Amino acid sequence: MATSPARGRAALSRRAATAASGYLRKHAFVPRYGVEERLSLVTDDGVRLAGARLQGPTDALATVVLIHGFSQSSRMPRIHHFAHSLARRVHVIVPDLRGHGASGGVSSMGPKEPLDVKAAVEAADPALPVVTVGISLGGAAVLLHAGTFGGVAGVVSISGPAWWGAWDTPATRRIQRYAMTPAGRRFLSVFLRTRIAQVCEGVPHAEEQVKAIAPAFTLVVADPADHYFAEEHPQTIYRWANEPKELWLLPGTGHGTDLLSVGFTDRLLEELHRRLR
Repeated sequence: MATSPARGRAALSRRAATAASGYLRKHAFVPRYGVEERLSLVTDDGVRLAGARLQGPTDALATVVLIHGFSQSSRMPRIHHFAHSLARRVHVIVPDLRGHGASGGVSSMGPKEPLDVKAAVEAADPALPVVTVGISLGGAAVLLHAGTFGGVAGVVSISGPAWWGAWDTPATRRIQRYAMTPAGRRFLSVFLRTRIAQVCEGVPHAEEQVKAIAPAFTLVVADPADHYFAEEHPQTIYRWANEPKELWLLPGTGHGTDLLSVGFTDRLLEELHRRLR
């Protein structure tokens, strides 16, 4: 049965209202870090990054560098809450990736983001071990960083892709439409504060970098039914990694920031304590 024009307009209005509500919740009415927590970084290729530094307890065992996902920022509610939850036990540095939030530059969707991780790692207290924790695109960035530059005690990749170009799910095809078209990039820039390079190579095949992370530990975390990156991605990253390594498959948890529950945060902090004490 054909949809009437009135019903079509009503459905479009509902989708627009849902999109507007999601935008306001995730990007307009978002928490802020205190003035004393704000941090400014400059990458090796000259990009200025905004971010925050959260002081943990005086007996903090490490610094966690927390890297958000695509079209997000350090001020996304779940990232902001996760950062403060981690700061109960560790120091935390959480930057906005290039082209995201208050940072300068444009997103490369993978190849240059390891430089952003490097700038944040170098801002950490050199007297303590550093663990990088990345989510989705951030998960790829921390793997590429650790395997290229080193300097960390461990890497935690949450919902990270193993390679670029897996446009085989509705969610990844949606990213492709936004990232690979001028109209999509304009939408992301205006509504999601995400600026993407016109020429975008995306996440490179990461096998050699993942192999080179050891002797730092590699922890791969994902929902096996992730609607962005199928179970093949975490399984492949885990297979590439050398010991010490671990794979946490968490059914029913979703993608990216969906995994950042209280239970997961507690488990991760206990894992860091076990590995670094």
